[in-house]
Amino acid sequence: MTTTNSGPEDAAYNRGLDAGRIEQRLQGHDDHFQQINGSIDAMTRALQSLTEEVRAKAAVFSANATSDRRDAGEREKIAITVAAALVERASTVEAAKSNRWMTWQRWFAVAGAIVLIVNFSLGLYLAFDR
Repeated sequence: MTTTNSGPEDAAYNRGLDAGRIEQRLQGHDDHFQQINGSIDAMTRALQSLTEEVRAKAAVFSANATSDRRDAGEREKIAITVAAALVERASTVEAAKSNRWMTWQRWFAVAGAIVLIVNFSLGLYLAFDR
């Protein structure tokens, strides 16, 4: 709707309309940039939060791995100790089986056998002599 005014006024009016349209477009772009900046800020905060969470999880994982390694080392030490004790016990049992009687133990056994035979013979004699 252009009016039939003079040329310079028409030109000024058209320039004003064009400037208004440009201003409106620029305002739309400014709003869009503001929205993008807000999204970028929100993404930055989310990324920082995620980074902190990943660092915390990595620290827990590292602590668990260290604990597992320590526990494995302790289990290995226990297994070695138990194996050594079993070997020592087996050698003690084997040594006890292969040990012979000492001299004084043999003399007591012989003396005990003699006493047993004498008592048995005496019992038979008394039982059948009557």
